[in-house]
Amino acid sequence: MTWRWLSFSHVWIGLGAFTTTMLSGLWSSPESWWRPEGWMFAWWVGATTGVGYSVQRAIKHAQHPQHMPSERRRFWDEHNTRMLVTWSALWVAVTACFYDELHWHRSERQLTLAFLGLVSLAYSVVPGFVGGLRRVAWLKVPIIAGVWATATTLHPGVAFEPWLWAQRFVFIASLTLPFDIRDLAVDRSHIHTVASIKSPVWVLRIARLGMLVSAAMCMFTLILGAANGAGFAAGPAMCLAQSFWGWSLLRHSKALAALTSCDDDTKEKYAGWTLDGVLVAPLFLLAIWWFVTTIRPFVGKM
Repeated sequence: MTWRWLSFSHVWIGLGAFTTTMLSGLWSSPESWWRPEGWMFAWWVGATTGVGYSVQRAIKHAQHPQHMPSERRRFWDEHNTRMLVTWSALWVAVTACFYDELHWHRSERQLTLAFLGLVSLAYSVVPGFVGGLRRVAWLKVPIIAGVWATATTLHPGVAFEPWLWAQRFVFIASLTLPFDIRDLAVDRSHIHTVASIKSPVWVLRIARLGMLVSAAMCMFTLILGAANGAGFAAGPAMCLAQSFWGWSLLRHSKALAALTSCDDDTKEKYAGWTLDGVLVAPLFLLAIWWFVTTIRPFVGKM
């Protein structure tokens, strides 16, 4: 199936990282988000996400393949080397081509990148601590959300915005929590997760509450901008729509049965395709916005 290949190969989540980065750029620097360095950085984040997830999966596949869902394990049995080589080569190519434009010569960016890489690796493997930091139930989701929020808001030439970072953190954490429900069957035998300590119903309730907090942060930004005469803020508006869509997909009537299904295919599709699709969906809105603000005026002048 196309959805399974896109999900298991990490192309879908990489595209989600690309879109999240572009959306963060539209929020933090709407006047310059279409500049080449913005696109380059978004492609770099997408490639980094693909290689990061591949390395983590490869470690798990090598050390504890029995703790992987059966379909994903079969995929990695067949494509392990191909995944690592392809994503690594893409990351090296993108980094080398865009090195100067993305300001990787600056020490603060190098230190941040090294820190994110170290934390991402420690998520899967820590010497003397089998299973890595993902074994720490209440640390797993904050690590993922923190890495995502930091990586997708580090646009070159744009100052760090704590409010944008916080909104991205809350949104990603809320979207990540339900994945513990999907993995309950394989995690139960060797680690404790929030879903096993509490319950799937509790996890969905907290995740939906987080989506509402994320939406409220977007709304606050829109209201503040309007009060200051800044006009329509497309970035926060798209993040607002994204948060409400995530909230809708996490309703018990939709998510609970799918994420707790006895069928691995059903669980994988809802988590790795539908929920990750919340990250990708704004790409279509971004394309419309780009057409309206860039292509249409240009065509009108011809």
